[in-house]
Amino acid sequence: MLRIAWIFAALTIAGALPGDEATMQAIRAFKAGEPEAPCSIGVCAKPTKKYERILNTQAGYQWGDAGGYCGSWSIQRAAMAKGAWISQQQVRDRTFHASGNDNEILEPNIGTALTNLKIKAVAFDVNNTATPQTDAGRRFMKKHLAVGNPLVQMIMLPGDGYPCPSWSPDCAYKDLPHKGAYSHIEPIVGIMSDKPLTDEDFYDDDYIVHYDDAGTRALYRSMSSLPGSYDSESHCPGAGGGSSMCLHPKWVFSWAIQGFEPSGGLPLSLTVDQWEQEPDTRSGESPTGLTGTVTIEGLEPGQVYVLYRWDSVESAFDYTHAHSVNRFTASEATEVYTDPETFSSDGTTYYRCIVDSTALV
Repeated sequence: MLRIAWIFAALTIAGALPGDEATMQAIRAFKAGEPEAPCSIGVCAKPTKKYERILNTQAGYQWGDAGGYCGSWSIQRAAMAKGAWISQQQVRDRTFHASGNDNEILEPNIGTALTNLKIKAVAFDVNNTATPQTDAGRRFMKKHLAVGNPLVQMIMLPGDGYPCPSWSPDCAYKDLPHKGAYSHIEPIVGIMSDKPLTDEDFYDDDYIVHYDDAGTRALYRSMSSLPGSYDSESHCPGAGGGSSMCLHPKWVFSWAIQGFEPSGGLPLSLTVDQWEQEPDTRSGESPTGLTGTVTIEGLEPGQVYVLYRWDSVESAFDYTHAHSVNRFTASEATEVYTDPETFSSDGTTYYRCIVDSTALV
């Protein structure tokens, strides 16, 4: 009986992500066509700040299958802020089993997924930064958000445990000092402050902008509200009103998405017409064609540029094997281009804009 109970506990905790029944309820309600639950004005209402950098991104709903696709969805939304669409299943397919449900995105395998998807990222050094890390982690967050790098953030939700217990035979964290102290993954897509964003220190009244993976709204949280506590389960005293996330009191798990490898091109972002939820092929839904709109920034009026599109990871950024090539002369510093050809929701599509070298004199 003891062994049966031990196995049951290991299986239950090993698949903890997304780890929050409220998240799963929100996903089920959306699928059933029910209206989105209200959240408090203090979390959903954008605060007034002198300076801000909020990325051109879209919220929405992750898949709820196989432990939850919160990590894959967060990577997808962060990649869109840099100009690419990557299906949630494509993210899992590009890494290895770490714990839990097949290739569910967790700390041990996220780096492999990012590398294999040609995503350029820098991770907060959780293993070598002095603890507690909440101050260093919030500085890391602000620094990267201020320059336009979205974050894939591994966070705690109230009442949750770790993604798997250190004593579980297949737990990838058993030899790590922090034992994977998080239970959910969310994208953070903006920073707001009364101080210039060139000031890399964080302030209690700075605000981050994040998505909870189960709603259509941006959520706003002050830096002072982010630290949580942990005993046998997580506690998020600063959360509430629709934003329940918090940071572990000792460790921080954060990846800043800088762009793609190899580096190059102008800053751009991608939005899609059917943005609320990607068709869940894991549960048997059919993929659909998405219409992408690319916003290109930093253009010089009068200069000729080329917008490339690739429809696979393997061909991405090989200019001799682009799916499509669109040349245009910039009339303003920002160009918004809606691609006339859709791409499949279950695939990968990358965009990059560069100066047209053939037009240079």
